[in-house]
Amino acid sequence: MFNTKLYLSAMVASALSIGSIGTVIAQPVDAPPPPPFHKPSMFGPEVGPLGMIFRGVNLNKDQKDRIHDILNKAKSEEENDRAAMEAIHNQLANMLLSTDKVTEDTLKPIMDKQDTLEQSMKARQLKTLLALRDVFTPDQLNQAKMRYEKFREIKGQMKQLHMKMHNLDGDMSQES
Repeated sequence: MFNTKLYLSAMVASALSIGSIGTVIAQPVDAPPPPPFHKPSMFGPEVGPLGMIFRGVNLNKDQKDRIHDILNKAKSEEENDRAAMEAIHNQLANMLLSTDKVTEDTLKPIMDKQDTLEQSMKARQLKTLLALRDVFTPDQLNQAKMRYEKFREIKGQMKQLHMKMHNLDGDMSQES
């Protein structure tokens, strides 16, 4: 007996495999090696959709230097924020793991400190993003916008495909 759902799953998997082979083949021979593993950062060319968008925009040397300076400043501020957040988390853990009575009221000052730090981090991140945006020309911003729209479209297609595959898995387990 012919199982169409199994056949469809195999076809999708084959298409994805063939597509990924084409991508590998299309890579330039002199492509730089991947960056070394490091702590995740809020900023940088490899971070999230914004990093992918900005990676495709052709920048001149002055723009690259300005972006490098902005990101270096942001990364050093981020390291300070990480250290402060880790101190808050340690303080919270010490209180929760102590034998003393702990209530919401005793934890409120720590949580308020964490909220304040998170707000200042978000404000600094916004300031950095605006500074990065100011480096780009209107044409480069249009290029970035087109890449972002394409990224969102692909992400939506991947989500739909994942949902279809998930539904197929559920249907096949019910047939067994």
